Amino acid sequence: MEPLSEADTKAKLIDPALHNRGWTEDLIHREETACGIDIIDGKPKRRERGRIDYLLRIRVNISTQPIPVALLEAKRYARLNNVPLVYSSNGHLFVECNTFTGKTSDPQPLERFPTPS
Repeated sequence: MEPLSEADTKAKLIDPALHNRGWTEDLIHREETACGIDIIDGKPKRRERGRIDYLLRIRVNISTQPIPVALLEAKRYARLNNVPLVYSSNGHLFVECNTFTGKTSDPQPLERFPTPS
């Protein structure tokens, strides 16, 4: 079997897993707005375009603004924008990184991905 492309991985594996965990389309935003940063000769250089695959929003309670909890490719982008949790997935397993503590979880199956509630 041929490996899935990134787009197919999202459409066939990650999207269904998010939906199964209770993430509805109104809480899922597919983005392409972040700028990546490369380190060249020891110095940071901002790319012209970066990418966030998913921005997942949860509501803390009915009276608060949505708080972004993002599935991001770049931990650095999360730190720059004060996003506390970063998730990375290959469509089968995911890891969670707390950008404030620097701790990264062991790989877990998508069936254990956090729910929006």
